[in-house]
Amino acid sequence: MAVDEGKSKIELDRLRQIYYIRNQQTRGLEEFVALEEFSLSIREGTFVAIVGPSGCGKSTLLDIIAGLTRSKGGGSIQIDGRQVTGPALDRGFIMQGYALFPWRTVQRNIEYGLEVKGVSRKERGEIARKFIKLVELEGFEDRYPNELSGGMRQRVAIARALAYDPEVLLMDEPFAAVDAQTRETMQDELLKIQSKTNKTVIFVTHSIEEAVLLADRVVVMTPRPGRIKQIVDVTLPRPRTNADMRASADYDVIVRRIWELLHDAEIPGAVDGAATGGDIADEIVPSTIL
Repeated sequence: MAVDEGKSKIELDRLRQIYYIRNQQTRGLEEFVALEEFSLSIREGTFVAIVGPSGCGKSTLLDIIAGLTRSKGGGSIQIDGRQVTGPALDRGFIMQGYALFPWRTVQRNIEYGLEVKGVSRKERGEIARKFIKLVELEGFEDRYPNELSGGMRQRVAIARALAYDPEVLLMDEPFAAVDAQTRETMQDELLKIQSKTNKTVIFVTHSIEEAVLLADRVVVMTPRPGRIKQIVDVTLPRPRTNADMRASADYDVIVRRIWELLHDAEIPGAVDGAATGGDIADEIVPSTIL
């Protein structure tokens, strides 16, 4: 299912991911299919959001693209025509839990990827300061993570991922752990950063509203095993802000359309609040495939 036209940056072809979980009654292992026949083509510079019920394989998909997990069950992933076989610096991974080094300052955290690439101390300092300015953390260069708010720590994580210039940004619910006001601020910051850098972004979220605000296309997944149910083009003009979207009737129409697609998928545990574009309700699933 090739869904984008033009120059393709990422090609996912018939991915299938299998886990083996222990049956609590028989104590034997059972096959658990997390992803099934997942194919997607993503243009360079496109922001793609992925939504779906808990356990449908969203995070598993990011792990496979990042090279942190090998696909067990078939399929392939290519970036710029090269097969993905493991982690590499062409991909930056930003997770919900920040994953900052507590013993490094803001600047030293941002410099980490540049150190791995062998960039000189002087040059990586210059690059780090540029991205500190980009995420509006000037004056906090010498602070440690425990001296920052959740939103500031997430900005450091984003700056660190951008500083070593990866071709693709993978973001797994990066704003889920911050308060609502900070989340809106970070969404607006990400919109500005993506506009300035034109990175290819794959963004996993449980929030329909967040997906529509940020993305060019929203991939709606089915309950497990995770397949693509439909891809929705977000035709809203850019630049965007939270304030603009609240006043946009077209935004509400797209949010409602995606909610209906998810509702049609008969998501276990879905709640009425989702009809307003809120977060999709969680269901209990084995932690290995969350």
